[in-house]
Amino acid sequence: MYNLKTLACATLLIILAVTPAYAKRHGCDGPFEHDGKGPEHSERFKQALDLTAQQETDLKKIHVESKEETTSLREETKLNREALRAVFDAEVLDEPRLRELINTQAKLQADMMVAKHATRDKIDQILTSEQQKKHKEFRQQRMEQKGQRNCEKCGTGKALNM
Repeated sequence: MYNLKTLACATLLIILAVTPAYAKRHGCDGPFEHDGKGPEHSERFKQALDLTAQQETDLKKIHVESKEETTSLREETKLNREALRAVFDAEVLDEPRLRELINTQAKLQADMMVAKHATRDKIDQILTSEQQKKHKEFRQQRMEQKGQRNCEKCGTGKALNM
């Protein structure tokens, strides 16, 4: 009975760890898609905030650093996911290893979120208070647009309110 509960919990945790990545890879989530809107987004961002040349330079530097860090974290996450799959698919469950990998996956996901927030803070330090307000509005609009696109791909055609 205990082993069955443990297996059920482990299965649930793996599903929770793997499903978002699978959905993104197969078109049900758009943050990692490159649909040609990157340069347009950047240009609209510059125009909307009326950035100075120094601000543009500083923001480019922040984005390059952020991209390097997140690329590294994504690669680690990918490797950890593959190890999780291998342990999960094994004939005999190595529970301690599975738990270790699940904890590592959670830590990596937390690191990604912290890095994203740190990047946002660095950007806000460069912007004036008025630009920060516009930046926040711009981010909210992008999130709404992404939500609409994601739901259209998954067949609902409207954003989910949670």
